[in-house]
Amino acid sequence: MNVSYCNQYIQIELFEGSRFLSKVLEYANKHFSQHYHLSSSLLILDDGEKFKKDYLINWAYHISLQGIKLDKENLDVLLSHSHLPMRIKIVKRNEILQKIKISLCAVGYDKVVLKMDKTSRVAKRYLKSVFGQYCVFESGDTLYLSSVQEDFWEMMIDIIGSKVIHNVVIDFDYEGFGTSLTQEEYLLRKCYMELCCAFGDDFESVKKSYLKLARLYHPDNAYGEDESIIASYEEHFRKINEAYEIIKKSHKNNKKVS
Repeated sequence: MNVSYCNQYIQIELFEGSRFLSKVLEYANKHFSQHYHLSSSLLILDDGEKFKKDYLINWAYHISLQGIKLDKENLDVLLSHSHLPMRIKIVKRNEILQKIKISLCAVGYDKVVLKMDKTSRVAKRYLKSVFGQYCVFESGDTLYLSSVQEDFWEMMIDIIGSKVIHNVVIDFDYEGFGTSLTQEEYLLRKCYMELCCAFGDDFESVKKSYLKLARLYHPDNAYGEDESIIASYEEHFRKINEAYEIIKKSHKNNKKVS
């Protein structure tokens, strides 16, 4: 079972024949007038039933955790998009297993990189629930962790191995990631994330994103607000400019910018 935001809709994946599926279908039939049964899913279009959608999302999300620590940030993202259509996807039992390999790599003496070999919302949510307190930042299918805490490696040793989470088999691998990143490479990837870009995006895309963020977080936009809000804008604006200059310098060094 999985609950996810899929850009244009909220999706709840449920196993065929499960008890919870029958409860969800009963709830949808009772509370949503605009719902449509398709071959392997139920589509809910009621834009005016946000409260009832919030209830359904909360209900499904908490049941889907099955012992995993609550990721409130992820739940907040789902609830902030509950005005969108909802899709109840019915998954057949013979389709439920997906294998995800997690490559692990130490970067310097104080960081660890976890990289999934393919995209999986279930696997990523599991990693964030386990390593969230150590996560420095994330980018796509990769998590960057700080390993300086005393209990980090003890916890890492306990968690390494194969695990089955819902319909996903997660296998940790020390060898798959290859060469360690240097501190400079690590910093560069963090700068791309700061500008909401994927690592390796062309410079024009980076510049476009930078200009958009700079306009959004310019300190002038916080004029007249509380000091804490002004300070937040100033700090964000500073980070955006620093990230852009580092990426710009990197592209120039690689002769990608004239």
